[in-house]
Amino acid sequence: MPVRRAVPFALALFITTACGGEAKKAEPEVKAAEPAKPAEDDAIAKRRAEREAKAKAEKDAEDARVAAVAALATLPPKLPKDIKKACDAVADAQLKFFERMYEGAELDKLKAAQGTQRPMTVSGCTGLGSLEAAACQVAALDAATDKTLKASISDIMRVCIEKYAKPAG
Repeated sequence: MPVRRAVPFALALFITTACGGEAKKAEPEVKAAEPAKPAEDDAIAKRRAEREAKAKAEKDAEDARVAAVAALATLPPKLPKDIKKACDAVADAQLKFFERMYEGAELDKLKAAQGTQRPMTVSGCTGLGSLEAAACQVAALDAATDKTLKASISDIMRVCIEKYAKPAG
């Protein structure tokens, strides 16, 4: 009988020492590997910070462009009386805008497209039927001198329409 009681005790003692010894050996290895991670984490953190700074700069630039476009959308002191003349003025202002913002081959390409672009601009303007929107577009296109607004002509036109054109219905 005493052997039967001793076997489970010896077995339990053997298992606890075997398991306990392996766990203690693994811990120092984990601790030794941890100092290598911060160097990798620093590189990742640096790339993340650069990416976030670039995204913030792009967002700030876009916010500034949107604010500049919104600031241009104002009515002139005197509104035109005839929608046709107002829309012709929009097409003229659009061409002057292109001449200020573009040069060389880009400008030549835009001038060559005036055969179809001008009638489309006049047609869209007269179809809208808003003297205020047309006057806003002329004033905004004439006032836009900052080269950063080069690709913002559609935004300038859209903001004036949203701000001053009366919705149909």
